[in-house]
Amino acid sequence: MSVNMETRSLELKPRRKSRRKWLYGGIALVVVLGTGIPLTIHRLRATNAASAYQLYTVRYGSITQTVSATGTIQAPSEVDLDFQGSTGSAVVTAVNVKVGDKVKKGQVLARIDDSDAKIQLQQAQASLASAQARLAQDQQGTSSAQIAMDKLNVEKAQTALQQAQQAYQNQLAAYNDRTSDMSQLQNAQNAVTQAQQQLNLALDNDKRTLADDQATLQQDQQTLQNTIAQYGNVTQEQVQQAYQAYQSAQSLYINWQKAGYSGSNPYQSVMNTAQTEYQTLNNAYTAIQNAQQAVKNDQQKVEADQAQLNNDQQKYQEQLNEAQQNLQLAQQQFNDRTSAQQALDNAKNAVTNAEQALKQAQLTLQNDQQPANNATIASDQAAVANAQAQVEQAQLALQQTQLTAPIDGVVTAVNATVGQKPGSTSSSSSSGSSSSSVIVIQDLNAKDLQASLSVSESQIGSVQPGQPVTITVPAYPNDTFQGTIVEVYPTPQVTQNVTQYTVIATVDNSSGKLKPGMTASAIITTAQKTHVLTVPAIALHQMGNVEGVYVVGTPAGRSGGNTTRTANGTGEAGSGAGFGGGYGGGRRGFGGAGNGTGEAGGFGGSGAAGGSGGFGGGAGGFGGANGSSGSAGAGGASGAGGRTARSTGSSNSLVPPGTYFQPVQIGLMGSSTVEITAGLQEGEQIVLVLPEQTAQAQAQAASSGRNFGLGLGGFGAGGGGGGFAGVARVGGGGRG
Repeated sequence: MSVNMETRSLELKPRRKSRRKWLYGGIALVVVLGTGIPLTIHRLRATNAASAYQLYTVRYGSITQTVSATGTIQAPSEVDLDFQGSTGSAVVTAVNVKVGDKVKKGQVLARIDDSDAKIQLQQAQASLASAQARLAQDQQGTSSAQIAMDKLNVEKAQTALQQAQQAYQNQLAAYNDRTSDMSQLQNAQNAVTQAQQQLNLALDNDKRTLADDQATLQQDQQTLQNTIAQYGNVTQEQVQQAYQAYQSAQSLYINWQKAGYSGSNPYQSVMNTAQTEYQTLNNAYTAIQNAQQAVKNDQQKVEADQAQLNNDQQKYQEQLNEAQQNLQLAQQQFNDRTSAQQALDNAKNAVTNAEQALKQAQLTLQNDQQPANNATIASDQAAVANAQAQVEQAQLALQQTQLTAPIDGVVTAVNATVGQKPGSTSSSSSSGSSSSSVIVIQDLNAKDLQASLSVSESQIGSVQPGQPVTITVPAYPNDTFQGTIVEVYPTPQVTQNVTQYTVIATVDNSSGKLKPGMTASAIITTAQKTHVLTVPAIALHQMGNVEGVYVVGTPAGRSGGNTTRTANGTGEAGSGAGFGGGYGGGRRGFGGAGNGTGEAGGFGGSGAAGGSGGFGGGAGGFGGANGSSGSAGAGGASGAGGRTARSTGSSNSLVPPGTYFQPVQIGLMGSSTVEITAGLQEGEQIVLVLPEQTAQAQAQAASSGRNFGLGLGGFGAGGGGGGFAGVARVGGGGRG
């Protein structure tokens, strides 16, 4: 078959992302081969040294697989406390705790009024004592003293009956005699008449006085008008000016007289005129002021008369209204015989009760005079048992007047106020939430706190009850708290299209630092293994959908030149799935278990299921546009586990010199290391980080679009056959 030496591109399928989520930031230094990245692979140069690489020696170690979660610290239980039984109108008399108080089991937290409960207990105890005494008496027989007491009780009952009968007769006579009722009604009518007369008399006197004072006011107002009409509206300023003019004229007159002039004084007439004008104005002003004052006084008196009239009218009207109401009530009582009939009925009932009491006293005397029989003793015993039950019920009712703590805990809500009925006040709580219970207690036992955690949908499958968990809280960032998963809720919680599951863990809070409501971060240990092969996660690389590492050295079996070579591998029987084969060019993809040919080669078949097999040989082809795929290998059920891989003989800058790519199987994944279950052996050296030259070459190959084909050694764990035999045409040299 001719071989086309032109290299073809190989489409490498991306593997699932779930295994890569845990890889830490250092893996960014590795160029991972992904979907649709075309690479060109040349032969490995086996002679190049790997001493310049950062290497890791495969060894046994321990690995822990964890799941991270966040949540809230919470109390494992909460107890709502209320007063039991019928509290009736009882009010709270004591509240001994407040929110945040720590309480002990049995501690009294609150009380309600227990006076009624105590009375009921005393009555029940008295009834029990009476029943016990009756039983003892019947068992021992009635004494002569008791017989005498019974006879005395009969006499008292007869006397009480006679008194009740007489009281009934008196009440009956009062019921039939309406004289007293008529007298009360007549008195009420007389009171109304008298109140009406007092009202009329007071109003008449007040109105007469008011009319007289109003007439006087009118007269004085007319006098004021006449005075103003006579003198005009004279002001005090005018009077003062006239007086000053008179004083000036008088001064001139006196000065002329003193000067010794002869003849008549020329200022005589001026002074007389000024004096007359002053006196006239002064008299007019005085008359007006007097008239105005009289009117003012009259107005005040009229106002006082009107106020007196109003007061008297209100006062005597109220007295009249009260008398009318009394009359109406007396008339209703006279017409309504209900109260009188009730009094008569009560007297009649008293007679009936007295008759029954007499019969009971006579029966008691009769029974005491006769010895008790078995039926009487049994009845007495039943009465004692019933009385004892009543005492116990009363004791329970008394106990229920106080609230006691059923557990050790912390008070988180109080809904009680002294002087009010239980539950009638708004609740005060540490969380702000409202509660109708009188008191709420959370169980805050130091070792009984819980953490409610949220775990993502992708990780919940590995979380199970019994797994250990480490808790941290922001309040104590340097402290860790240990716990255990106790419950995984089956129903998810979806928030903003994010699905999470609730996981409950118990938390050891021996230190007492944790408080309900604290935010918690948790690390759940889902799996642990010891003495297993482990490698750093950064050493893993991916080629297509195959995960592996670069191993220092060369695989077993080398040859050169253009050859056709078959490599067979067998694995011991087991339970794992084995696979082998090689990559050719990549359009056909994976071949079946038989012979598969494609336009550019294919992936050879795989072995049957097996457990712990060795690595079988695989054959792949480099180059060749039309290479034949490997056919299924016929390994034995118990072949020698070996390793046969293929590599090139020429230099390849895309593969670290002196190494070859070895597929591996991964077990547990820790935070920075992974478990290797197949593909490596203790002591082998692997490359941690690709050299810069190799990384650059791979990046250049990806950017230039150069194609490559790579044949990889396969491994299979075969139960009844592992590995495969593959056939490929290789140009330039190859390895089996």
